[in-house]
Amino acid sequence: MITNQSIPLYRDGRHYDALNSDLLADIPFYVEEARRAAALNAPYRRERGKVGHQVLELACGTGRLTIPIAQSGVDITGLDLSPSMLAHARTKAEQAGVEISFVEGDCRAFELRRRFALIFMAFNSMQHLHDHASLTNLFSSVRKHLSPGGQFIFDVFNPKISILARSPEERRPEREYEDPEGKGTIVLEHTIHYDDASQVSRIKWYFSRRGPNGLEPDFRVEDLHMRCFFPQELDLLVRSQGFEIVDKFGNFERKPFASGEPKQLVVSRLRK
Repeated sequence: MITNQSIPLYRDGRHYDALNSDLLADIPFYVEEARRAAALNAPYRRERGKVGHQVLELACGTGRLTIPIAQSGVDITGLDLSPSMLAHARTKAEQAGVEISFVEGDCRAFELRRRFALIFMAFNSMQHLHDHASLTNLFSSVRKHLSPGGQFIFDVFNPKISILARSPEERRPEREYEDPEGKGTIVLEHTIHYDDASQVSRIKWYFSRRGPNGLEPDFRVEDLHMRCFFPQELDLLVRSQGFEIVDKFGNFERKPFASGEPKQLVVSRLRK
């Protein structure tokens, strides 16, 4: 029995971590970028007598990236809109023995009254923002919180036409993971309907549970809507918001972005 039916499983920290337990490829990249930003920001901090305020993660979730960055010795703040995710992140940080400032807030409208050498938004989180106003507000908030020379880094999918063109009736397996409550195995399947007018993939997730009494099918059905950004459109968006693209990679091994790459990993900074 899920203890809080009002919280989507995607926003339940225990399920989120179990669902994404194999997501490791981006950790070394973001840790390295955070350490580099902290080192470059050290003279600026000393000059102004500042401590901390080095790195800010937007949509930090359960601290999957925030915690290893803190463990590497970088002062980091994590911001997220979900109280349940932040509560789980704080528990994990305490267990890991690191001090992190976790802040409940909206990435489109936050005011922390300090600036950061690096702000990043990982794991396709920008794709939860579907309209131009939301994206403009995000970039505006980032601009207000960047230190001189600071960078804004984010990653999103590179849309794949073959996936977007699937029939909305086609239900496919996503993955399986052990129920955090110890009641068997969660079986996750999905369908996808791509709305080409809004460029939003309307995904429906079907959660079933395989336990000692057999399969409990579709005990939760939830929606996940993700905005798609095509490569040239994304570049134009970044530049239109007063940023310049320093690097654009196709994966977390820093392979230059090219046709067919799975990710759009953008390193940007304010245009001078």
